Amino acid sequence: MTTPIYLMSPPRPDWALRGRANFKSRAAGGVDAVAARREWSQLADAIVEAGGEVVVLPPGGAELTGLIYTAEAGEFCRDDEGNSTFILPNMAAEHRRGEAEHIAWFVEDELEMKTRRVESVWEAQGDAIRAEDGKSVVHTYGVGPDRRTEDGAYGEVAHLLSERHIQIAFEADPWFHGNTFLQFFQKDDQSIMVVCPEALRDGEFERLRQFAGEMPVVEITAEESRGYDTNALQVGTTVLAPQTFSKTTRRAVEQLGLEVRIIHLGELFSKGGGAPVCLTNRMWGLEVSEVPETVRWSMRSATQNDPLALE
Repeated sequence: MTTPIYLMSPPRPDWALRGRANFKSRAAGGVDAVAARREWSQLADAIVEAGGEVVVLPPGGAELTGLIYTAEAGEFCRDDEGNSTFILPNMAAEHRRGEAEHIAWFVEDELEMKTRRVESVWEAQGDAIRAEDGKSVVHTYGVGPDRRTEDGAYGEVAHLLSERHIQIAFEADPWFHGNTFLQFFQKDDQSIMVVCPEALRDGEFERLRQFAGEMPVVEITAEESRGYDTNALQVGTTVLAPQTFSKTTRRAVEQLGLEVRIIHLGELFSKGGGAPVCLTNRMWGLEVSEVPETVRWSMRSATQNDPLALE
């Protein structure tokens, strides 16, 4: 079985909310950076324990406060010659636009990959939701005050990520990324789609259902969606879910044969607005043997005083 690999970037010791660009961070007070770093480490540990691997992207300068939400950090793919390529993000929020250069440095120098840029605003896995073990992708874009990824990004990236894909429009208030209302869970040859129909623009739910084919659909309410049910991260047969994971979705994934593990993220999720999926970037198709040991979370020494020493 291929080991799933996730790009993650820890909070700096002086991490704070800066942009407050989502409905959770806008309502939050101050944050505890020490607690946030502890939460991040617990999630990284849980991924490794579930059979995955974490590639640690250093946090960079104090101005890159949003970098921890690496779902938007870009996408790994291979070009026509099979060369490893990383498509860099083009962020909507002003305070996050500098992240692409930092990511490019890491990908090119540490991972020895090529990089590729896009012209449209594109926030990667925030709006590229994988199904069928990564073989199909639902690309999303918002219409409204909290919109991020632009509809034009679809033509630039969809063909690079999968042969089968669709673009869906959603209401960008309070939703701001597709991963806040849509997710797929899979075990063996069985899959389910979890979605909040209220988040979608007129007619889009029907198009999405048609794209899913005979796959069972679990509909969740707007309240359950705002609790980030669809931001639960599946690693192997384990689902790492935020503390607000609803009974509706938990029942559905357990019936599929998956184990649910709750990850408490009071700082990074409840205040910052990013649950396990937001905090990770799945590097679909990358093999562990291609990743330097120096940046692998599982290779850190158990005797290190600082659990984030790889940063």
